[in-house]
Amino acid sequence: MNNLVAFSELHQYLSNFNMRLMLAEKNLIIGYKPFSYAGMQPKFATLNGSKNYQCLILHVAPGDKETDLGESLQQKIQEELGFVFTELRKFKLKNNEVAIPLEVLDSKEKMNILKEFILQTFESRKK
Repeated sequence: MNNLVAFSELHQYLSNFNMRLMLAEKNLIIGYKPFSYAGMQPKFATLNGSKNYQCLILHVAPGDKETDLGESLQQKIQEELGFVFTELRKFKLKNNEVAIPLEVLDSKEKMNILKEFILQTFESRKK
């Protein structure tokens, strides 16, 4: 599965959630913010198709810079999908983010594992 196919499938999947989409003007970057009647919600995910990034970033604890939730979830998804983020990307992750490079999604099985992970992350953020 190439990166464009993975990008498209993830976009379709994330669009099934009740989200507001935000498109970057000059890059292939889509932000996903949950709709809420209680006011503005922080971004849940960013699907980045820019040349040097090409990854899905989940914002697991937005606004909480002291958390280590992102680090623990990053380790979990890396083990499940079999990759090491620092070997594939040079940018530093925040401790409240989880990033999955698109090229690791090279099978339907891995895509399904990621979709389940996204659903669990989304459900836990609603609590």
